Amino acid sequence: MKIMKNKILLCTLAVVLPFLSGCSDYLDKRPDDQLDVETAFENSGNLERWLAYIYDGIPACYADSNWDMIADDMSTPPDWFSVGNSVSLYVRGSWTPSDPQIINFWTDLSKRIRQAYVFLENAHPLEDVTAKDIESMKAECRFFIAYYHSLLVMTYGAVPIIDKAAPSTQDEDTFLKQRPFYEVVDWCANELLDVAEDLPIHYANQADDYGRATSLWALAIRARLLTFAASPLVNGNPDLSGMVNCDGEQIFSEKYDPARWRVAAEANKLLIDTAEENGYAIYEAEDVNGEPDPYMSLLEVMMLRENQGNTEIIIPHTKDGVNTAAWFDSMAAPRSLANHGNIGVTQNLVDAFFMNNGLVPITGYTSTGAPIINEESGYSEEGFSTAAWEVDTRYFYNDPDGKEGDTKNVITTQGTYMMYCGREPRFYVSVLYNDAYHWGLTYHDNNTGTPKEYTDFYFNGDDGRPHADYPGFGYLVKKKVAPDYAGSSSTGEYAHRHGIVYRLAEAYLSYAECLYEQSMAEGTFGENENEIYKYLNKIRERAGIPQYGVDGFAKPAPESLRDLIHRERRVELCCESGIRWNDLRRWKEAEDVLDGPFFGMNLMAEKKDKEDYYKRVDLQDRKFISYWWPVPQDDIDRNPNLRQLPGW
Repeated sequence: MKIMKNKILLCTLAVVLPFLSGCSDYLDKRPDDQLDVETAFENSGNLERWLAYIYDGIPACYADSNWDMIADDMSTPPDWFSVGNSVSLYVRGSWTPSDPQIINFWTDLSKRIRQAYVFLENAHPLEDVTAKDIESMKAECRFFIAYYHSLLVMTYGAVPIIDKAAPSTQDEDTFLKQRPFYEVVDWCANELLDVAEDLPIHYANQADDYGRATSLWALAIRARLLTFAASPLVNGNPDLSGMVNCDGEQIFSEKYDPARWRVAAEANKLLIDTAEENGYAIYEAEDVNGEPDPYMSLLEVMMLRENQGNTEIIIPHTKDGVNTAAWFDSMAAPRSLANHGNIGVTQNLVDAFFMNNGLVPITGYTSTGAPIINEESGYSEEGFSTAAWEVDTRYFYNDPDGKEGDTKNVITTQGTYMMYCGREPRFYVSVLYNDAYHWGLTYHDNNTGTPKEYTDFYFNGDDGRPHADYPGFGYLVKKKVAPDYAGSSSTGEYAHRHGIVYRLAEAYLSYAECLYEQSMAEGTFGENENEIYKYLNKIRERAGIPQYGVDGFAKPAPESLRDLIHRERRVELCCESGIRWNDLRRWKEAEDVLDGPFFGMNLMAEKKDKEDYYKRVDLQDRKFISYWWPVPQDDIDRNPNLRQLPGW
């Protein structure tokens, strides 16, 4: 099938945007300046452009990291407060519905939903487009109608159901009413389950059609939506009682329904079973001895495409190809690599990773923000390592003497601050800390001729302040960044990676969580305990840390398991397409986590005062606004049927 050559799109029938680059055999076409419906659906090229415009609403994984930055995974420099950076405005509580939207689903996705209905009503076979092709494309449109509704309802809470294309552009034809939350959720879930029957698991011409919606896409979005809908934010939250639409209907149910967890668990299990039956699996790499290599597994699951053996990707975002990934690399790589070095991670995320022995290092914080250290874990914030730590792995990007194919490689060098020693593999492929060896730092330090191989986040350092671009909390992000990026681009196999909207690990963790919550609500934990640990341990096994109940590693008490499931999810899925933002919201934890001081390393310390750098200091004070994103004020003013949710 040659429909949907993925570099083509039509934005409201006129504007050309980049689309699914990275797939082969695509045509570059330019639409006419104006297309009416009759013209669009009588020409196969314009038909493709129409469908590609609908696809282009998939939120970006690389080009726009705002979802991650308004949570507590990734960060911008706190100094950006003063220049009106949109993320900084939001996290300090200065955002209003009149500001340009960081998350613009309300306007953008509504247009794409309506265009999908126009496609359903008007697309028909052509000389070079078969009836089977049209039916396939219509199934894709149905998927996107439900998918985009799911994004809207999870983001805004109170949204209309758009069930047809507007008969005209007159205001009264678009004055829809917000519907009760669960009405929208159940409508979406049913649509996604239904359309999964009409979409293929794989396309016959996978080389050309990779990146098109499949039945697994529908099952994955359904599972994610139902997991959200079972969670404390919306499932019996008394804080949302009394919120009504323009007709006086309750938006949110005031009654807790434990059956929602059962439905969500079943949705996640259906996705898992269907995926595994069709060849999908957790991605695992091997070291040179043929043993599991967690470091390379965790690196390559985010780097390799399906045709490179990555069996874990359920929903790829092929629009996020070479150009957008390279932009992200340039923003996250140290400034001394002739880049920006300003997309970092927070101290909150650094603290969340487990130790290599599988234990939690920090169990909480005092009223002053000081960490409460789990003494049994071996974690320390005192001093520096006296020797390098070497392990069996092909991952050589932390090793000053490492090279591809080595049996062993150094993970932390001698003189590493103890906070960063003995941590789990996910830490080292996700976080770039100060004084760390960096494979790409081959430039010379201040033109002295001395090779520069280590990050320098100190004040007046090559990568630190007072420059406007610096690691905001003392860290840069490594996850999703090509490790061989140096100066201008990655030239290796990792340069051609795609974004990942959904991967199988999320389904495992969501299933474990939903089954746990269902079991605790129904009093059936004993019956489901093994199943919960089975999927939780699959993630820990790939991560290279001890599994609960295996080889003497203790299982936690049932009442303690919720926090550990949340932590596992946090570190496994960190910095991935807003997952943390939605998790904090659905767990109803955002008001505590995202409000108050954010700590990091002492960025004002110079290298000569090394020990002063490694002290926690308050770098940013945040103010949480609302669990829901605001409806744009222009729409509130225009449509008398709309109501803004609290906080705005």
